[in-house]
Amino acid sequence: MRFLRNLNAGEMISTTEQWTGPLKAVFLTIPELVPLLPRVEEDHDALVAARAGSSAEIMLQSLSEQATGLDVRHDHLQRALHHGLLASREACLGLDPIDTELASQIDAAYDRLLPDGLEVVNASYESEAGNAAQMTKLAATELAPLLLQIPIAPGVSALDLVNAIGTVGSTLGTVEHSKSVAAAAAAQESVSPAEVRLRMRAWAETVEMVLNALSRTKAPEAMVTSIRVPLLAQVEKARSRVLARRNAAEKKKAEPTQG
Repeated sequence: MRFLRNLNAGEMISTTEQWTGPLKAVFLTIPELVPLLPRVEEDHDALVAARAGSSAEIMLQSLSEQATGLDVRHDHLQRALHHGLLASREACLGLDPIDTELASQIDAAYDRLLPDGLEVVNASYESEAGNAAQMTKLAATELAPLLLQIPIAPGVSALDLVNAIGTVGSTLGTVEHSKSVAAAAAAQESVSPAEVRLRMRAWAETVEMVLNALSRTKAPEAMVTSIRVPLLAQVEKARSRVLARRNAAEKKKAEPTQG
């Protein structure tokens, strides 16, 4: 069939997805096609796997989405701590009586916890995880009494906030490590462009066998047509695409050169 080998991977998958799914019963009703079904399924699955990517790539994408969500939470918590400590310090200096000693303690705690201020939210994920672990350690060993008396939100102290940052940061660090492992595995599992072309060629050869079998079958025409229709629809797309490219190339070639 002309233009069959011009189908892209997606069009190929769309065709055999019908044969191995909704039209499988019809496919198996045509005797000449029955022995071809295992090959059709094999070539279809090979193309799906090549297009979807390896299992490691899928895992890597999932982990990246998790890391993004954790990073957003981390940044919100860090901003809450930043603004909460500054607000508490300002309150100490503005309320009557003024509490300069507590304000000084909050200043010192801020400098220990956020030495670079809100630049902490611009760090790499690995750095965010490391900073969060250091903050949690400081809060647990030296700053807990002070942070416990600084309210950030109803029922949430600055100590609670730092502990939340530590939890999110720890999880982020774990996810980032898993991403490194998945990335290395994905590099090993990736399907090369040459391999994809081989799978597409194998698919086309199998489909040509199906078409040859259909040309010889004595099955009812309605059944034969139902098998051909999904393929013809994709071939028409490929035909239109090829002809459009040819017309564009010919038009460009016919244009007078400037000079």
